[in-house]
Amino acid sequence: MNVPLLAKEIGYSQRQITRIIKKLTGLTSVNFILEMRLQKARQLLESKSYLSVDEVRYEIGIESASYFSRKFKDRFGKNPSSYF
Repeated sequence: MNVPLLAKEIGYSQRQITRIIKKLTGLTSVNFILEMRLQKARQLLESKSYLSVDEVRYEIGIESASYFSRKFKDRFGKNPSSYF
């Protein structure tokens, strides 16, 4: 999921989506999508339905392992690998 795809699916322009998300959440649209991905990753890790952090990372659509680990730790205060 990205901003252009979200805008297309909802039927609004990217600018309108950005304004709506900012008004409702206080986050930029990019940060909102990242937050949703990180929340989903946390759910998947807690459910222990995946064998590795890499599987979870691919499932939520983040390619870089270092980026995912850094953002996850910044958001939740622990590494994703601590769930295993």
